[in-house]
Amino acid sequence: MPEVFRLLPSTRFKRDFEVVYKRNPAIARQIDPVKIILSHDPYNRSRLYDIKKLKDVRQGDGQYRIRSGKYRVRYDIIGDDVVLYSFKHRREVY
Repeated sequence: MPEVFRLLPSTRFKRDFEVVYKRNPAIARQIDPVKIILSHDPYNRSRLYDIKKLKDVRQGDGQYRIRSGKYRVRYDIIGDDVVLYSFKHRREVY
């Protein structure tokens, strides 16, 4: 049985997502595959997903990022939990 990680969205992530969702409700369909990927393979051990570990980023600031179209989700992995920190357009995240 594969290991399953628990997704914990931060307040900032929820706020970012709400702002984007109000402008574009179709974004909800785009985030669902990201949730599935992160709950099963947040380290990208299968090398199937566009996940990167960011350099010079401390834990708590979103050490990893996954692409979802034009949007980026930054997250950390703490034990069996995946903490989602931000959901922003690619031009705003870096």
